Amino acid sequence: MWDLRELHRVYGLTACLLLAAPLVHAHKKPQPAKRWAANVPGCEFKRGEDGRYRWTMVADDLGITVMVDSQELTKTRHRLYHGLAVYLSATYTGQSKLEFPADVRMEFILHHNVIEAYDDPTELSTRLQNDVDTLVFDTEREMKKDPKKADEKTARAREYEKEVAEFIEFLSTQSLQPATLTPGDPEVHGWVFFGTKNKWIGPWKNPEHFILRVLLKDKVVWEFPLFMPPSEDDLILRKRDE
Repeated sequence: MWDLRELHRVYGLTACLLLAAPLVHAHKKPQPAKRWAANVPGCEFKRGEDGRYRWTMVADDLGITVMVDSQELTKTRHRLYHGLAVYLSATYTGQSKLEFPADVRMEFILHHNVIEAYDDPTELSTRLQNDVDTLVFDTEREMKKDPKKADEKTARAREYEKEVAEFIEFLSTQSLQPATLTPGDPEVHGWVFFGTKNKWIGPWKNPEHFILRVLLKDKVVWEFPLFMPPSEDDLILRKRDE
């Protein structure tokens, strides 16, 4: 026969197991990624007269468009920090609300499958400003050592300051931001930049292959396979502004 203390212990253990059981199943399993694919309903690809490629996917009251300049791989060589730029827009058509966390990541398929989160615009701006401050300090010190090159060094520093100031202004006004999408405010859009100064990311291939992933809440992932150029010998003739 069990004594009273033993019965209390058994009942207590049973109650704990029963309470814990629902928690085991509370975690949502990751849903299969929604993946852009050619000739699939809801998926579209366009070559624009503005010289940009656009991949669009629509599903579950949400449409996402990814836009990349056809000359982006060349532009990265001349951009500060050689960042890879992508423009993204999301439009909600539902009647409730949708949380858009602006969690975007890029996988560099031909570069050891390196995955980079996009550069936080505030952190990127701070890093740029720190670089400018360092350059100004170094320039002033070098000018004291060699006054004959003062004009040359000053002009170079001012040009860099101007370039950085313009980029910081761009980041503050044009970057993609988290948003709550509703019928009254259904769209969010902006630029994201991915760092390419990684020891595993070497010179660009021809063609390049990326996978852009947009992570939403509840572990929903939208994937956009991006080929640059999208097809062999692809060329966009840019239409001149009127």
